[in-house]
Amino acid sequence: VFIIPTTVDTDKFRRIDTITAKDKICIGWTGSHTTIKHFHLAVPFLKELKKKYGDKIYFKVIGDGSLNIPELEVKAVKWSGETEVEDLLEIDIGIMPLPDDVWSKGKCGLKSLEYMSLGIPPVISPVGVNTEIVQDGIKGFLATTDKEWIDKISMLIESPELSKKIGELARQTADEKYSVKAQRGAYLKLLNDLIKE
Repeated sequence: VFIIPTTVDTDKFRRIDTITAKDKICIGWTGSHTTIKHFHLAVPFLKELKKKYGDKIYFKVIGDGSLNIPELEVKAVKWSGETEVEDLLEIDIGIMPLPDDVWSKGKCGLKSLEYMSLGIPPVISPVGVNTEIVQDGIKGFLATTDKEWIDKISMLIESPELSKKIGELARQTADEKYSVKAQRGAYLKLLNDLIKE
């Protein structure tokens, strides 16, 4: 068995302009109709964050355009390959909550890699490959309990400098370890070795 990590096209998933301070901070999630149940794991701690920060924050979900959570006033948009990067670039903090189950342990961490490639600091569940992709407190945050989610997202909300630093390191990691170009040689070597055999 040969394992090559999931890759992201960092030439496509890149931030053209620099991140600037905004009046409102967007906490976002991207996914599909089949994984929207994972976003619902975040609702309790997102409600607490809304109580804490009020109009300073808002929430965006990419994937299920019909999602409606009145208490959070979620901005929900349907996923589109044509607008995916543009939609993601509105997000300042990317979240990836997951249950600690067998299915989730087999997931590839693509949400996190897309956030990272765009310089968006990720806050994710320490499930499966996520613990390899993100170094807690350096290239993103790992969170399990609601308190950890609230504390770590709060750190990013309250410190634009920390958010920028983590976003830059996250982008560097995505480019150096999880990009198409970084893993191209591994794919070619594997295929060439198989041909030789």
